[in-house]
Amino acid sequence: MDERSALVAGGARLRSLWTASAGMPLRTRVISTGLAMSQGKPLSELSAGELQKRRALSPPPRGPVSWVVGRVTPGAVIETVQVPVRDGRTVSTRVLRPASGPSDTVLIWYHGGGWALGRPKDFDPLLSFLVEQTGCVVLAPDYRLAPEDKAPAGVHDCLDVLDWAATGAGSITSPAPRIAVGGDSAGGNLAALAALHARDRGLQLSGQVLVYPATDLATDRPYRNAPILSGEDMDAFEAFYLTGSGLTGTDPVVSPAHAASHADLAPALVQTAELDPLHPEGERYAQTLESAGVPTRYTCYRGVPHGFLNMPGGTHVGYQAWWEISDTLRRWWA
Repeated sequence: MDERSALVAGGARLRSLWTASAGMPLRTRVISTGLAMSQGKPLSELSAGELQKRRALSPPPRGPVSWVVGRVTPGAVIETVQVPVRDGRTVSTRVLRPASGPSDTVLIWYHGGGWALGRPKDFDPLLSFLVEQTGCVVLAPDYRLAPEDKAPAGVHDCLDVLDWAATGAGSITSPAPRIAVGGDSAGGNLAALAALHARDRGLQLSGQVLVYPATDLATDRPYRNAPILSGEDMDAFEAFYLTGSGLTGTDPVVSPAHAASHADLAPALVQTAELDPLHPEGERYAQTLESAGVPTRYTCYRGVPHGFLNMPGGTHVGYQAWWEISDTLRRWWA
């Protein structure tokens, strides 16, 4: 593509993103559109190699960037441990714990990124805030990603870290920790699967925090051209994740909405973003949990896109969602 063609294509994409974000407040609209444009080609056009390169692009939470993504709070000590999992492997796991001392409450947080992007450290601002506000220890596993590792490799890593934490997690927590799971987007999917796994294993969780979770990988999604995450992006993520895995979107191994039963699961907080292709399935999953008798709190944050939890300074409700999570965790652990 020559320079003129590239400019024309870029201008067309900018207009499309700006139009698609019309329901957002101006600050959120500008930041969301700018972030989407800064990433270059849409996910649906990336090769596997280009996807791997994009993983390294997330900016550090300092300087001007921290105004948008939040700051890492000083109340958390951060380290990395290797957690033993199946097949003789280990999973590098980010640990955030209170500087004030040990804790018997644990939040296992599974990062988002479409099962193909994202890193635990991208969530340091949010997770250090939760450590400071609740006094819990956070474990954030760097689970295997597609397309190098298809489903259910990442699922297995996440479930094995949960099982390890339930045994007392070495010297990181008390011998009998009270555990909640949580995650956003693909991480919300993994947290929902972890909650199902815990019920089936007889492990009593304190709760599950599902932030704009992908719960049904077989569903059609709206907002095909939305900034941050579009319906077309989700199609690409799922292709990276499932193609060649032998699994389909209706398999309960990857889609918690298709589990045989949702009864007897841990209490849930489900948060969705109004202008997000994952909004409908997140809302439906909250309804499914409630219908199954699971204590469920559901909040739809209006006027924001997918990913708003990671840019609280760029929205009018980001920090409100942070506080809702911390308040809910404190209530579960009271």
